[in-house]
Amino acid sequence: MQLNTALAKQIADKSGQVLKRDILIADLSGKLLAGGARPHTFVSEALTVAQSGRPVTTEFEDHQTKWWPFVYEDQTVAVFGLPLGDNGPITAEALTLLQGLAEVIVYQHFLLDKIQSAERVRSDFIKHVLTAQSIDQADIYRQADILQLNLRASQAVMLIHVDGLEAEVRSHHSHLSHEEQQLQLDQVTETINARLREAFKNFPDNLVAYFGNDQFTLIKGIGGDTLTTLNTIRFMNEKAAEAMDALREPSLGHTITVGVGQYYPELGGLRKSYQDAKLALEVGSKVWGLGKVYHIKHVGMFITLAPASQDRKAELAHQILSPLLRDEQLFKTVQVFLASGLNLTDAAEKLHIHRNTLIYRLDKTKKLISLDPRHFDDALQIKLGLMFYQNPATV
Repeated sequence: MQLNTALAKQIADKSGQVLKRDILIADLSGKLLAGGARPHTFVSEALTVAQSGRPVTTEFEDHQTKWWPFVYEDQTVAVFGLPLGDNGPITAEALTLLQGLAEVIVYQHFLLDKIQSAERVRSDFIKHVLTAQSIDQADIYRQADILQLNLRASQAVMLIHVDGLEAEVRSHHSHLSHEEQQLQLDQVTETINARLREAFKNFPDNLVAYFGNDQFTLIKGIGGDTLTTLNTIRFMNEKAAEAMDALREPSLGHTITVGVGQYYPELGGLRKSYQDAKLALEVGSKVWGLGKVYHIKHVGMFITLAPASQDRKAELAHQILSPLLRDEQLFKTVQVFLASGLNLTDAAEKLHIHRNTLIYRLDKTKKLISLDPRHFDDALQIKLGLMFYQNPATV
């Protein structure tokens, strides 16, 4: 184990505040990690101390400087340097205090790193559950129990995109190595994970994971005894809005977009819900832009423009349009209205009905399928759905 640049700087800053002295910290190869006028300078004296384990006093940057090993858990992990100057002699008490401060900071760092490592394990597992080409359900449940993740509850998936998060973290820490940047990103994403959990009272049925590329996955528990795919839509939309609000207060300074999947029973249904949420996020963002909540049902037949399977598109077309397809009169009315370019007068003449009767039927259609044929976006969705439902191979 060795100190990295970020951890060395943290020790140097904190110790400097307490001791009122400039602190130099070098790694075991003699490279200066923190302090001094020239970062990353090779310090031969530090290398000597790292190799011998004995203190050395030499000239460094025009100051007499005492170098000695920093020992943590019986191993030398870095080399400290204290310039001798106007602040008086370096006492044994000062050295003991510096050693103690450094040990506390290192302990906290590696404790947090272990927690984050466990978090990465859970996130990787959740990602495998939702995205793997195939899974063994019994094995998944066994592993989930070991990791204390509840996948046996009624749950649906939402994906939360925090636009530009990774780029900002890496830009802010561009002076660090890729590994150290990843550690900083892990800290930021775990803070967001914790905020999402707290927004839902840390209820064990809610699982949060960071999947990379600015995307967080929230597996949301759904209570109730008579759950169906359709009667959970409002609940999931409300919870998506709550998740968005939780990340706005305090503000992250990033645009937040949420894709929401439908509820389907069992583990296979959870994987299907993830695909729904992914499509809703992708299509909603492209069609209407970032910064909103998009449920797969409301994105509707715009998914025909996305790389979803033909079976999934046909299934969603049936879910959305089935109430319309079961009413022969409404079905014909909508077809004629769409073919008339959304012109009420032309459509009424072709149907041989009064204009008010046509309006009544279109109002009824809106109530049945939550899409209004008189609005261009909704009419386009209905048209796409009908085209796909009637001849999916051509869409």
